[in-house]
Amino acid sequence: MSIGKHLFRIVCFLQMLITCYLGFIALTNFIRLGRFYYALETVCFILIASLAILALTLLNTNYPDKPVMGRQKSVFNWLFLINFLLLSFLFGLFFSEYRILNESRQFGGRVVISLPFNTLLPLLTALAILIFQLIILFGLYNLRRELYFNYRRREFEFEKDGKNIEK
Repeated sequence: MSIGKHLFRIVCFLQMLITCYLGFIALTNFIRLGRFYYALETVCFILIASLAILALTLLNTNYPDKPVMGRQKSVFNWLFLINFLLLSFLFGLFFSEYRILNESRQFGGRVVISLPFNTLLPLLTALAILIFQLIILFGLYNLRRELYFNYRRREFEFEKDGKNIEK
């Protein structure tokens, strides 16, 4: 397995951890405050985490030459499409955090980057989730293409036996 696949696995794992944590926080906020936004946020984070879980599953079970087929293919297609829609949620989350920091920095007369780390943490987390999501979507597209290509290229046992007989 190439180094890119190992890095992809690490990104998926980090995305899963971050989104599960944020989903848990959103769920507790929904239970505590009862706002619909937190329920929607919980569902979005669960769907984002499920795409990372699907990517890890594909790497573990299908790599290097087993194509995505059957129920796994329909789950893959739906999650892939839904997560493209969730990119708008992630962009909104990032710009919302930036706007909050931008408004709060005006009180101190500082640039957003010069704010303390604990103040920048929500913005950096939103940026990390957004970047990880883009990496996962791109990586899944390439992984599925590679799985299909490897499947088409591989030799079956009966083909190997036929080549030995012909020689």
